[in-house]
Amino acid sequence: MAEEEKKDSKSKIIIIVLIAVVLVLAAAVTLVFLSQNNSGVESDGNETVLSSAAVTSTEDKNPLILDYDGSAIALNADDLNKMIDQQKVDVGEIALEYQNIALSENGTDFSCHLANSEKNTEDMFIAIYTDATYAERIYLSGLLAPGTVIEDFKSEISFEPGVHEVVTVFTTVADDHQTMTGQISVVVKLDVG
Repeated sequence: MAEEEKKDSKSKIIIIVLIAVVLVLAAAVTLVFLSQNNSGVESDGNETVLSSAAVTSTEDKNPLILDYDGSAIALNADDLNKMIDQQKVDVGEIALEYQNIALSENGTDFSCHLANSEKNTEDMFIAIYTDATYAERIYLSGLLAPGTVIEDFKSEISFEPGVHEVVTVFTTVADDHQTMTGQISVVVKLDVG
């Protein structure tokens, strides 16, 4: 009977060791899998790997959903920048290019950087409002072709010295220049000093 207990005890130890080995192997496989599927920019010294993300808006509680749609390999920083610059957005999507602050000495003439990015495929116009009610517009651009930059604008109202938040609306239009295809608004600060 003592021999049977020794055999049972040895069997239990072997089973425990086998379970531990299986768990360690499962953890190692999981770590390898997670490290290979890591998104973003990685570098191994020779190559830079970029996973690009497309941003799409939805009407639910989360206004932005990031969806990975592919990856590219660039051998150096210049190649990586060229690949990023060559990416165009689809109709109805807008690539934004702007600085979030505009400067003025007199409260009406502002220096800024508001642009229709080269990545866009459609013309756009830009409107600036005093707040999110869109009740008082302070600036309306003409049509801007992709790659066009506004470096200064004259406000329709005068702002007192200080920092003021305004709502800037980027609107893309179809080739008929009457049909709006996309629109997004951002907050820009006007610094009058």
